[in-house]
Amino acid sequence: MKHKTFTLLLAAALAVAIVPLAPSPGSADDGGAEVKGMVAQAVQMEKMFVELWNAKKFDDLGPAYYTPDAIAVPPNHEPIKGRDDIIKYMRDAREVLGEAEVAEPHRASASGNLVSLVGNYSGRSGKVRVTAHELYQRQADGSLRCIVDMFGFRDPLT
Repeated sequence: MKHKTFTLLLAAALAVAIVPLAPSPGSADDGGAEVKGMVAQAVQMEKMFVELWNAKKFDDLGPAYYTPDAIAVPPNHEPIKGRDDIIKYMRDAREVLGEAEVAEPHRASASGNLVSLVGNYSGRSGKVRVTAHELYQRQADGSLRCIVDMFGFRDPLT
């Protein structure tokens, strides 16, 4: 199992490191319809995450957003393995952090069946800002699900 997890994380790191930047949604540059479609779908996934987070619908968020074997890497915390444990963490975090908003991604890239997004979230309370990197994988049914969710807290909004 450790070998499988290491291989998945290594593939994710390589995808992020060597895949060229895909155009942002609405960009004039044509990065290929499939790449643009995957990036747009991942951006929609982020928006869905925030909607379900804000509504505290974690029973819906888990299966709609994460694969069963997803990994979350919160700041100052051991990696959280598995959708159920990630959702438990998110429920607890939601009580502390409150509602959130998401901005357009800083970087969006796609290759094969993977999409990488780096973006910012902020708390509506103005007390917290988060920089995140999510790695999505295309599933057999054509949908995307998050397989790696990494995030860190930044300085509070002023």
